[in-house]
Amino acid sequence: MISVDGLGPTDYERADAARLTRLPQHDLLVMAGARFGDLAPWRHPEYLRAVAGLPEEQALAALFVLGRQVPEGSLPAPLLALLSHAKIVSVGSGLLSADYALVRLEGLTLLAAWRAAGREVGSYAPWVGTDTSTLCRLVAARRTARTALDLGCGTGALAMTAARNGARALAVDINPECLAATTFNAALNGLADRVAVRQADMAALDLGERFDLVISNPPFLPLRRGALGWLAGEGGPDGLDFVWAIVRQLPELLTERGEALVQFASFGDQRGPFCAAQLADELPGLGLSARMLLKPPTPPRWPAFAERDEQGNLAGDLGREYRAYVQSIGATHYHPCVLSLRPGDGGLTIGRYS
Repeated sequence: MISVDGLGPTDYERADAARLTRLPQHDLLVMAGARFGDLAPWRHPEYLRAVAGLPEEQALAALFVLGRQVPEGSLPAPLLALLSHAKIVSVGSGLLSADYALVRLEGLTLLAAWRAAGREVGSYAPWVGTDTSTLCRLVAARRTARTALDLGCGTGALAMTAARNGARALAVDINPECLAATTFNAALNGLADRVAVRQADMAALDLGERFDLVISNPPFLPLRRGALGWLAGEGGPDGLDFVWAIVRQLPELLTERGEALVQFASFGDQRGPFCAAQLADELPGLGLSARMLLKPPTPPRWPAFAERDEQGNLAGDLGREYRAYVQSIGATHYHPCVLSLRPGDGGLTIGRYS
């Protein structure tokens, strides 16, 4: 688990953290989503050739991109001291191993879970993926917000994107590992003075302040809470437990002209997501208006990270439970979407995200 206790700005400066951000090959990790269909460039010869051409940075690339071990003496002593102190690397038999991947996302350099880089090892948190990239681009277009709230911050990418626009950002997560990652990543990207972290449950917030921009890419795996034993991940049978919790707290979180951006996915049919009707009914009582931007739907998809059989379907009791639920509600489609909410009485409109 990442630890940042006792680390200050001079620690990052002494370790020359900026040299981590000068690794252009890490951009391929995000580009891989469009170019290769996944976030795992280490599988592809083109990527491996790019890394091989950068001998000065091969040790860092081997550790944080390819997931390989390197000799303990491969890194400068100050940098090794920082990474070891922060519990980002571990040492055994004279070899270094990275416990997190280093990825590039929308111009940010982030420590993230190896699972975000396509490796089935380690924790799922702090997570970053293509949904994060989508929301980062939307946040980057909101340039007038003076204050921002990132709910379920993970790597802190959304909070940092708002901070780059000049906002004072508060990053909230229930998982201390994510708070530590956000703290480290903010320092790594020169945004430590604009990003604060706070441990809290996004389903029961008591922050005592309002924000011009509220952002969240919450857990929305369509599994009952606790099914996988994670600290946070499952969003209930329909995946929307956290989404509803956030929406219903927005009247106490948004400034008069504020906006919330929430990314999630919902079961539905060919006409659209089932949650749209309930959302339209609840908006007037909350004093909110909303626009739902839909991405192309897929068939009801199996939640990630759960045990599967040889055909890729959910296995065992969990699989039977999931299939029974999908059948009971008559779902034929799974609709990824971004929801924009503002104070007002404009109701709900639905469009397409492009």
